Amino acid sequence: MGDILELIKSRRTIKHFLPQFVSWDSVSRVIDAGRHAPSSGNIQNWKFIVVYEPDQKQAIAELCYEQYELAQAGVLIVVCAEPEKAERYYGLRGDRLYSVQNCAAAVQNMLLEAHSLGLGSAWIGAFDEDALKEVCSIPEEIRPQVIVALGYAREVPPKPPKYPLETLVYFGGWRRKIKDPAKYMNDIATILMRKGQAAHEALKEKAQSVVDKIQKK
Repeated sequence: MGDILELIKSRRTIKHFLPQFVSWDSVSRVIDAGRHAPSSGNIQNWKFIVVYEPDQKQAIAELCYEQYELAQAGVLIVVCAEPEKAERYYGLRGDRLYSVQNCAAAVQNMLLEAHSLGLGSAWIGAFDEDALKEVCSIPEEIRPQVIVALGYAREVPPKPPKYPLETLVYFGGWRRKIKDPAKYMNDIATILMRKGQAAHEALKEKAQSVVDKIQKK
């Protein structure tokens, strides 16, 4: 099995799409990836509205605070939560938090599957919810969470800057840092690899020193 980290690192948010059709086979695979995401208690309280029609895409692009470039995407997928289903099992926390988390997990799966298929995608969270409900005939009790724009990228942006890992990780409590996590966790393999690399570098330096001496004679 390949390392999914490379797929995660190379994925980009696409702002501009080619006006090109996206097949249902590709769209269904993207949604299938979403439905296989984890959800609280496996309640899977999500639904997916697929929008192909140009006029409807244009209307959605406008209610996304005039992000008109979204209308060029091959398809828009409105990811909706069923909060009442989560509230039934988990109360207010299910309604306000778990529903959001569940849909977010589904969307991330969808973005990664799209990237694996050679498609560009964008996670759109800025929109007029009431207007979106009207355009997509969404019932009052259902909450649209994300619009996924899916299509073929006109251009792929460069990798955005990311914080270094060591600035984000604490051990056992807030702001508790460790200078050498591998040593702390007794990660013998990593420690031995470091020693091996150090020995290799030392050997290379010594060999180069011998070569330099011979060349000077």
